[in-house]
Amino acid sequence: MKKIPTIAIIGRPNVGKSSLLNRIIGKRHAIVDPTPGVTRDRNYASAEWNGRKFFVIDTGGLDPENKSSIQKAITEQVDFSLEEADAMILLVDAQTGLHDTDKEILDLLRKRSCGKKIYVAINKLDNPTREDQIYEFYSLGVEKLFPLSAVHGHGVADIMDEIVEQFPRNLSEHGSEEDIPYESRIAIVGKPNVGKSSLFNKLVGQNRSIVDDVAGTTRDSINFTIEREGKLYPFVDTAGLRRPARNKDSVELFSVFRTLETIRRSDIAVIMLDAEAAEITEQDKRIVSNIIDAGSGCAIVWNKWDLPEKTPRLWDEILKKTRQELPLIDFAPAISISAKTGKRVDDLFELLDIIRENGKKRASIQRLNEILFEAVTIQPPPSFQGRALRLSNLRQLDGPGIVFKINCSEPKGLHFSYQRFIMNLIRKEFVFEGWPIRLIVHGTGKANVKK
Repeated sequence: MKKIPTIAIIGRPNVGKSSLLNRIIGKRHAIVDPTPGVTRDRNYASAEWNGRKFFVIDTGGLDPENKSSIQKAITEQVDFSLEEADAMILLVDAQTGLHDTDKEILDLLRKRSCGKKIYVAINKLDNPTREDQIYEFYSLGVEKLFPLSAVHGHGVADIMDEIVEQFPRNLSEHGSEEDIPYESRIAIVGKPNVGKSSLFNKLVGQNRSIVDDVAGTTRDSINFTIEREGKLYPFVDTAGLRRPARNKDSVELFSVFRTLETIRRSDIAVIMLDAEAAEITEQDKRIVSNIIDAGSGCAIVWNKWDLPEKTPRLWDEILKKTRQELPLIDFAPAISISAKTGKRVDDLFELLDIIRENGKKRASIQRLNEILFEAVTIQPPPSFQGRALRLSNLRQLDGPGIVFKINCSEPKGLHFSYQRFIMNLIRKEFVFEGWPIRLIVHGTGKANVKK
């Protein structure tokens, strides 16, 4: 299987790396904000240019003068990017001019490139006629400069046409199109600082996400697909969801939006809870509501289960509390792990496999008709506006997700309690562990969906 090529965008903070990534892929993927240091992890996105498919990596801004733990972690992420990349774009800023840090970064790339091509792009050249703004950058000693504006788009085609010319055609995101089946996208979600990035790194087997004890370190959703025992696992590490009152700045607002979007687009959500605190908060319940609204499969992970006092008896108490306080996801299996030590992380893969398989199960039409007949015989639906309701044609729809449809003579008249009654009968007959069951009530009126 051929490896899909990768382009890494490297540069100082706030030179427009995320804007360039968004321009290349043709949509807003990375968070863009004038605050330096918004991008901390290396952020992957798939793209296509001139019939060639590839990945683009947006990296955190390099600042050698900054000795903080976050900057050290950013530097490590850039090092990973250099190892993975087939081509590198050093992005500099025409408005601030040539900076000593630009020269230091270029020297680093030359040492680490191992013969890979380095392209120097001069961003924020919003007026293409102002070529005098690029002259000082020739002192970097490169044969060709690429002036461009990531915001307005001019000049981007020139550098991309040259870069992708070396890439093969007809590749999917993981290899040849015909070889790779669809696999469930798995989002890791939860409050800030519960260990999402630590688990993500442990799952993918490298320091893929920055881990720091500052809550909210991850600002964007980070994607990575691994292959394990012949199976693909597309993981997404998301930003921690805070209480609404704390969503103050524009970066965090967009970060929360991206997390919610990731939940909606994912087939399975792994919700992480903090075993050290051993409590379920209102924010945890709000996150669960978002998972239910998306119809995603779900696994519950109690992290930080590495302290001596975490005994089997305590787990029984935690599990009981989980079922009592999170009744909306009583279908979700729960597991205790330690992302720090790796304890039971392998078991999580097995749990995800079970959820995947249950998500593929389909109930037979004959048995569903029998269940519907039993339901209306044992407990006929309440009448609506003096008229008896007629139910028919209970069917399971194609996934992902476990969704059933039923025809009703008056869809608005079928009370949610009776819909719940039907769904409970279905769940007694078929094991859909890890998945919410949704029912679409269809008739001559507008469809009504209950979860």
